[in-house]
Amino acid sequence: MYRLTVKGIVQGVGFRPFVYRLAKSMGLKGYVKNTGDGTVEIIIDSRVDEFVERLRKEKPPIAVVESVRVEEVDLKPPEDFTIEKSGGSRKELSLPPPDVATCDACLNELFNPKDRRYLYSFISCTDCGPRFSVAVRLPYDRENTTFVDFPLCSECSKEYWDVEDRRYYAQSIACRQCGPDYELVLGNRIIRGLDGIIRAAELIDSGKIIAIKGLGGYHIACITDDEVVWNLRKILNRPQQPFAVMARDVEAVKRVAKLSSEEENEMLSYIRPITVLRKKDVNSFFAVAPDLDTIGIMLPYAPIHHILFRFLKADFIVLTSANMPGEPMFIDDGVFSLALDAVLRHNLVIANRVDDSVIKFVGNHRMIIRRSRGFVPKTFSLNVNINAIALGAELYNSIALLKDGKVVLSQYIGNTANFRTYNEFFKKAIDFFTSFLRMDRINAVICDAHPLYNTSRFAEKLAEDANSKLVRVQHHFAHGMSVMAERGIDRAVAIAVDGVGYGFDGTTWGGEVLLIDFENRRFERVGRLETLELLGGDLAVRFPLRVLFSAVYTEKGDYNILEPYSRYLRSGENFELFAKQIDEGLALAKASSAGRYLDACSAMLELCFERTYEGEPAMKLEACVKEGEPYYEPIISSEREEAIYPSPCITEGFEAKTSEVEVLRVKPVICDALERYLEGETKSTIAYQVIDYLACGLAEIAARAARKAKADVVMSGGVAFNSYLTPLVEKYLSEKEIRLFVNEEVAAGDNGISFGQIYISKFLEELA
Repeated sequence: MYRLTVKGIVQGVGFRPFVYRLAKSMGLKGYVKNTGDGTVEIIIDSRVDEFVERLRKEKPPIAVVESVRVEEVDLKPPEDFTIEKSGGSRKELSLPPPDVATCDACLNELFNPKDRRYLYSFISCTDCGPRFSVAVRLPYDRENTTFVDFPLCSECSKEYWDVEDRRYYAQSIACRQCGPDYELVLGNRIIRGLDGIIRAAELIDSGKIIAIKGLGGYHIACITDDEVVWNLRKILNRPQQPFAVMARDVEAVKRVAKLSSEEENEMLSYIRPITVLRKKDVNSFFAVAPDLDTIGIMLPYAPIHHILFRFLKADFIVLTSANMPGEPMFIDDGVFSLALDAVLRHNLVIANRVDDSVIKFVGNHRMIIRRSRGFVPKTFSLNVNINAIALGAELYNSIALLKDGKVVLSQYIGNTANFRTYNEFFKKAIDFFTSFLRMDRINAVICDAHPLYNTSRFAEKLAEDANSKLVRVQHHFAHGMSVMAERGIDRAVAIAVDGVGYGFDGTTWGGEVLLIDFENRRFERVGRLETLELLGGDLAVRFPLRVLFSAVYTEKGDYNILEPYSRYLRSGENFELFAKQIDEGLALAKASSAGRYLDACSAMLELCFERTYEGEPAMKLEACVKEGEPYYEPIISSEREEAIYPSPCITEGFEAKTSEVEVLRVKPVICDALERYLEGETKSTIAYQVIDYLACGLAEIAARAARKAKADVVMSGGVAFNSYLTPLVEKYLSEKEIRLFVNEEVAAGDNGISFGQIYISKFLEELA
């Protein structure tokens, strides 16, 4: 007899019934059972090599087989193959799987007129359907999900208890007789069931804007015609932010976007993320993604989407989260507050909001912009024997929880500076996960070092109530540590590039080269971007001409060259007033921010003068680029300033030491590029050159630090999503024979920062 111990994502994903059916088909004897440590134990009597090969090849789509350990055991052969009761002490976290896109088997049934679930909008099985979004509490059984409101009919019950059936023990199965269903609210009329879905498709095709309740919340849907989309922008108060598009199928995607095999595989995976693709025609879908050369496209992932496209004439529809800027997506009838033409809703309660995930290939790396549906709540290993919770950053928030050596990241939460997001989503997510994971004791509460974030204030109260250690981690060290946590490394030089983060010196950081060395307890700011003055603080973030002005005026001593830009000033503004403000040091903030550098360049090239969504000026700069040749050599100076820290956290008695910090000058480049642009150089050429300069300079500083520390380089932060910057940094480092690692499993932006924060748990005793 042979005992196989299978490690990976193999519990709660239909793995045992799959093993049962595989063993029966091969005529094997033995059993399969879940163990208490998260593995699956299989006993078989023969053909072990063939069995393992088929196990890996034919596994359920959501299952991940990391390893299979085989050993011979002296056991009496059983008479048959069975599924045995789970055994062993529970050391592993028990979590529901993520929500999974409709599988091929269910799709075949969905469109088979002879099947009893023909065109039924909640068809699912063991391999697909809602999971996390309907989970209320542990254990993950039907009575602990929102499907408890829909008792199984006799036919569904028969499938549920039949081990030979692919719906065996699938908690979310239902049919038209016993399960949830859709209805269309159209004025004073309610059209139920399939008729409502058909009417919704007709409304969309006719140019109407409707809300559709999905797996994790409401979407707003309409055709992609410019006039309709501009109207949608007025309703949602999103004047420029790109909307996601859902395409009928892959062939439709290939007609409008450049699609690599890797991107296609991601789009067709069970996660079905929004994938940011390069447009074939930069002017296509203009109102959907204004002034951008990319578009975010996803494929149908829920039965309702497949049914809609059966009746839609359009091959593409806008399908964007139903929320006002900064607020959480609607999951209930609050959606009726929007001025829409109709609402297509279902009667299944959504327990957990789950936005669509967003990915982008940057160079050769799949990078996650928003980690949510399909990814959550997968776990990561972190061999630490404490319970901890990390509360993330203010924007693009997620939280991370550590228990039993496993880290669980929440879904994307969003902007916690917004009251509704903070009160209705952030707080609820903490309550849900701490309850779900039964975290009766929290040893450490970890937050951003910024003292005024809502998340930081909440951390203070939580730590006090739980009698826990409060740990404040500096923002950009956390970015770097998020990559280190993915790779399991304890020493690295980190390039952290974003728009804003609270620095140890109280200024805004965002273009940093940091030594993070837990092995030798060295934490140092070895390099940074030159500081830019932000006229009016947050006003300069919103209106990047102010950043351009400050860079030019403080470098040249006058602003004559900016005269052509005076037409872009807002009412009540003038350059003379800006100059006086700088001279007298009034309402100025200082930022060593890569995001603000790119913003200034975007304004310089007359691409964006008002930021209406996060990253807008930099994204429009990126869209303008055409690859060319480098033009600028890095200008690097040295400044002696506080730069060596006792830890990446603000601790009691925290005291920084001074050291030489390499500073990448950016103002001379902005001024020179401005002169060349006004003399006739093309926007696309300069856009490439200013990004190349940033990449080359940061790589040079990081390379020197990496050689000295004998470390690899990691790179993180929202600016790392730039399609040119990260590959150029990687190129320049590889020329120096230095490896670069970026985030691939968690988001590189602030959505992944809680993962970097939780990594500090591994070293808390050493840093105490």
